[in-house]
Amino acid sequence: MTSTEEPGDAVRIADPARPPWREPGMPALLAMTTFAFAGFAVMLPVAPMHMVALGGDEFLAGLVNAVLMLATILTQLVVERMRTWMGWRVSLALACVLLGLPAIGEIFATTPGQILALAAVRGIGFGIVTVSGSSAVGALFPPERRGRAIGAYGLAVAGAQLVLTPISPWIADQAGLPVALAVAALPLAGIPFALAAGSAIAKHARATAALLGGAGPVRDPLETPREERRALVRLWPPILALTVVTCAGGAITTFTPQFVPDAVLTVVALFLYTAAAAFARWAVGGPADRLGARRFVLPGLAIAALGLAAIAASIAGIAGPAAPALLIAGAILVGTAFGTMQNVTLVRAFEVAGEHAKGVASTAWNVAFDAGTGIGALAIGALAAGTSFALSFAALSALCLLAGILLLLIGQRERSAAV
Repeated sequence: MTSTEEPGDAVRIADPARPPWREPGMPALLAMTTFAFAGFAVMLPVAPMHMVALGGDEFLAGLVNAVLMLATILTQLVVERMRTWMGWRVSLALACVLLGLPAIGEIFATTPGQILALAAVRGIGFGIVTVSGSSAVGALFPPERRGRAIGAYGLAVAGAQLVLTPISPWIADQAGLPVALAVAALPLAGIPFALAAGSAIAKHARATAALLGGAGPVRDPLETPREERRALVRLWPPILALTVVTCAGGAITTFTPQFVPDAVLTVVALFLYTAAAAFARWAVGGPADRLGARRFVLPGLAIAALGLAAIAASIAGIAGPAAPALLIAGAILVGTAFGTMQNVTLVRAFEVAGEHAKGVASTAWNVAFDAGTGIGALAIGALAAGTSFALSFAALSALCLLAGILLLLIGQRERSAAV
């Protein structure tokens, strides 16, 4: 396909003076992302609640989001190849369909098996939208602007979650599960924006190809599996840091309605957790561009460990009457760490993988993100079923500390070798 676009289209998209959310293609991408993640945000706590309502225990409740994330990860491994023959428009619209329709189907679900099957379908849609979204940001913006761009994208991801994740358990409790599940069909409203965003991203690719003297879309120049493996080896430090923090996020969003007996406190804790994550992911973008994303990884792990320890102490009743305040403080700290790590680890992944391997970096980052979320839901559910939620969150706190120590030691060894 020969481009009919002017090379100036690519230059306009790289305009450093324009705010990232005003770049061509970004408004539609952000709108689609908001609707897509709205459905995901509702179902993350509501689907496990539905499983419990049908008689499932803590393990089965955790299994719902674990199945979701397993399907997500398996899909993420093939999204980049799939999009080469489906195109941006079809793949983004399909993601919205697969995220929205299962929520309507779950209104009629009557068995745990049906809930798990629908979670798997949602996972396919979520796998498409997560890899495609971060790949789109990596494609639309040059390295020196990605911190702010990822921050803007993160606001779209978190915007609907800020409202719907904390309030959806309350909606299910007060208005009934069918109402909450109907709200979870919001990704269907994102289909028109998905089509528009897909067109804009494809246009950008053609314009960039024309600017570089080529014809057709720009393709990833990775030529051999060996080169891909080399990129993956360089990615493991930010991927490790992201995974342990998303384990904590998966545990909080899945089980807060179970380990917090008060419905109002559940809403407040989830709202502040999500708000802190949204603000941190946006706010850290500029400093990460100026100072380097690597500087924020270890502090993020330390903040997560402190917040998880506070939640564990609150659940255990160590703080007595101050337990609710301790829970809120812990939720804010973990949310801050979660949002920070979402931004800086993605920026870092693009950095260490190299410009030639942005697709590999996007896929690996999204797989780690969702693997951590699923592992957190499944492992904490299994551990809590045999022990307690307090011990489970204490174990997560220790895991964050261990990961931070390991990365600190690796960093010191790398600096020593460079001298």
